[in-house]
Amino acid sequence: MNFTILFWIVFGIYCTGWLTCSLAFFSNDRYAASWGERLLFLGLAVQLVSIGVGYIISGEFLFESLSGLFLFLSFFTVLIFAVLDLKFPNQIFKIIFPPVAIFFLILSITISDQAIIARQFLDKSPVFGNFMLISHASCAMLGYLLFGVACLTSMFYLYQENKIKRKTLLLQNVKVPSLGFLDKLNYKVITVGFLFLSVGLLLGINMKIIATNGQMEISLRQGLPVATWLIYALFLIDRFINGLRGKITALWAIIGFVTAVTSFAYEVFLLVQKS
Repeated sequence: MNFTILFWIVFGIYCTGWLTCSLAFFSNDRYAASWGERLLFLGLAVQLVSIGVGYIISGEFLFESLSGLFLFLSFFTVLIFAVLDLKFPNQIFKIIFPPVAIFFLILSITISDQAIIARQFLDKSPVFGNFMLISHASCAMLGYLLFGVACLTSMFYLYQENKIKRKTLLLQNVKVPSLGFLDKLNYKVITVGFLFLSVGLLLGINMKIIATNGQMEISLRQGLPVATWLIYALFLIDRFINGLRGKITALWAIIGFVTAVTSFAYEVFLLVQKS
């Protein structure tokens, strides 16, 4: 099977669906929006099939290489969009998430196939090792992606708040979600993302301990994910104790995601350096 053709089919479907949704959002065309969403869901299904077929044929799991990781991120980005779109229809998600997925999709075909985990860990216990690797990568990446959702929501919150203060929010913008809705969505997304990141970090620490026979090392590579976890932990504690709301919540979410992106970018940089 020619996976290059499948890649460009998925790429074309995502691009067409995103452009259709974007035009529909700004023109308030519900018919076009419906077709755009269907195209994105179709691309998600085709990508899932291609990932499954690729694993069956090659026997290589996505998380064993950097390019596979980006392919997973592309898939999960659209999956998160699909869940949010079903729960909160007619929101701005349809013009934000698809380009992020397309970006990861392009990286998956241009980035190196550099392995992302030491083989000695998988050699110790192939079955259990693969299970831990899948769980660790899935939870950590899902946490980061949800933090990305919170960051985009926060940016839209600040933009809308500024429009309201300047009294430039037109009445025709009826599709724009309220500030209260955005604040609650932000809190829920960060909470779920924090839980996934916590599980991912714990599994990652255990994997490192097993791979190094208990000889843990402290470095920036391990410190940045922990710093990300701490930022969101403090946010949730402050929210619970002091009822943190509004603009400060949005700014905190953006700062946390910048730290998360720095952590992820540094990890990718180290992996590319090894190739």
